Amino acid sequence: MEVAAYYVTSAALANTAKHAHTSHIDIVAKQAGRWLELSVCDDGVGGAQPDNGTGLIGLADRVEALGGRILIDSRPELATTIRVRLPIGQGV
Repeated sequence: MEVAAYYVTSAALANTAKHAHTSHIDIVAKQAGRWLELSVCDDGVGGAQPDNGTGLIGLADRVEALGGRILIDSRPELATTIRVRLPIGQGV
């Protein structure tokens, strides 16, 4: 799970640097029961569309293959937030 959390964070940062024109990024990771909850939020231009291209689809595929969940909220001109829940210690 550590590798998946690192991958999600680094991919989100790379996408932000490449597309978002952001000045600030918040990264939060915390344990909630048997889950690692991770969020990456920026103050950029928003408008990321998971269905256009392979980057965000690949990210979602990786998270879901591990039994996790991903939510991407990226409305145009309202920044982007990626929230991920990954199972901890479940033998995955």
